[in-house]
Parts: sequence; structure tokens; C-alpha cells
Amino acid sequence: MKNTFKKLFVFLLLATAAASCDSVGDDKELNYGNGAYVAQFPFAESTGYFLKDDAVIYDYNVPVQLVGGNGLALTNDVVVSFEQVTYVPGVGDNKVSAVEGVDFEFVNTANSFTIPAGSAFASLPIRVLSGNLNDQAPSVLVLKLTEVDGSGTPVVASGNKGTISLILQGTCTSDLAGNYKNVTTRLSTGAQYKFDLDVFDELDLGIYNTSYVGPYYGLGQTAGSSGNTVLLGGTADAGYTFKEVCGRVKVETQNLGGAYSNEVRQSAAQYAASSVNPDTGVITIEYSIWFTGNTVERKFRSIYTKLIP
Repeated sequence: MKNTFKKLFVFLLLATAAASCDSVGDDKELNYGNGAYVAQFPFAESTGYFLKDDAVIYDYNVPVQLVGGNGLALTNDVVVSFEQVTYVPGVGDNKVSAVEGVDFEFVNTANSFTIPAGSAFASLPIRVLSGNLNDQAPSVLVLKLTEVDGSGTPVVASGNKGTISLILQGTCTSDLAGNYKNVTTRLSTGAQYKFDLDVFDELDLGIYNTSYVGPYYGLGQTAGSSGNTVLLGGTADAGYTFKEVCGRVKVETQNLGGAYSNEVRQSAAQYAASSVNPDTGVITIEYSIWFTGNTVERKFRSIYTKLIP
């Protein structure tokens, strides 16, 4: 399939207020009177979001700026060299170090780029291979400016702003809003609660609210078809909120019906068991409703089948 190229730019917002030397560069390197120019990144970390699609390669441009010297743009080109530094995740960090040729490609294989004469800005371009990104374990590309050639003009790579961490976050389109048949099972007893019309409303990108939770329905809502459902008298909407990312379904801790102190929660094991079937579109979500001061757990599995208009 022919590759489709899309561009994603990282924009730099320049403050117009006066700043001290410490805020714009290395205090030991930067001297606006007659010191060296300094090549640096404008920020230490940036996150790019990329729709996962094997046919899409994103052009990602990372800004680099030239500061210091006499405050004027140079009249000659400046060649800046860079290298990739391995990302080492900390405890509990799910991110991994980006792999060249898998997660990204360098546009300039010589690992250098040019800040043109008369300019104080340039871009370090890379290509992001979005189809290979893991949305659950984002890849991190750490880049470090190593050498700067100012063609005779003193230019150095920044010591404290010469490294940037680029988080390459894969994401997916989400389109789950609509009408579903809901069959919910209490796992400890096998009891089933059936709702023939459960409406998913999209609250935000990939975030949805159901009509029902567990065996419960709210004031004015249909009681369901199984004959054993329970009215939540303190709310008109008994549903819960969940987020879907690339087929995985996450239920954040929330209050039952948005009105009770009972909590609706999802454990790591329940999250692992919750997904959207890519072939049938059937949605399985596991969660628990807690009672007795949120010390007693009741586990549920809801299976949603989309209704065809």
C-alpha cells in the first residue's frame, strides 16, 4: 500500500516578556555581549499523538533555537549534530525506549541538520511509523545535541537544554456511540440482568456514558426485560462512564449513578478482560460495585451487542 505522509508540527511559543539568562540558556555559556551562541531545544519534553495506521507515516518536526551571542542572527549556516540516547524507564513507568526503523526514522541519516544563515530557528525532522506504536507502552525518543559547527563563529550545544524526550503516543479512532443490547452477569451468583436498549452517549473523544450499571436502572428509565433489575431512586441516570482506546476499555473509579457513595471500580485484571471485539463489535466490560462503606465487592461482566437500525 502506498504510504501516506502526514505532517505534525511542534510549535514553539516565544514569551515576549524579558527573561534572565538562566531562563533562556546556560548561565555559564550565555553572554549577550560577546559570548558564544547556544543551540538548544525550547522544552525538555513533548508528547505527540499519532493515529495508528500502517499506511500512515507522520513527519514530526522538533524545533531547535539559537540564542545568545550578540543577539543577532548569524550570517552563516550553523550545522548541528545530534544522537539518540536510550530512554531508561523508572519504577512503574510503562514507557519504553523508541527503536529506529520500528517506531521512527531519521530524515537526515547523517544525524545533523542546518540552521540557515539569517535565522535563529530550525527543525530536527523525524518520521513516525504510527502503525508500530504501542498505545499501552508509549515509545520515548530521547535526542541530544552533540556538536555545533558555526563556520568560525563560536556556537555550542546547550548543556541543560540540549536534550529532549519525545513521547510517541499511539492512539486510535473511537466510534462506540449508539444503541446496544446489554446482558450483565453477577459473576459470584450467575444472575443475569437484561436491558434491551442501553444507549451509549459520547461525552468526549473515546469517552462514553452507558444507561445502566450492574442490575440498576434510574428514575424514568426502563426496568429491563429480565424481571430482576433494581431501581436506583436517587438518580435519573444509572449509567457509568468508560473510556475506549484502541479496543481496550477502562472504567475509572466513580460513584454509583453519580449520586451514591458506593463506588464503581475496575481492577487491573478486570481491565485486562475488557475489550471491543474487532470482528463482531461486541463490547465486554468487567467492573465491580462496592457496598458497606466500599468494603464489600460485587463483580459484574456486561456484554453489549450493538443494535442494527
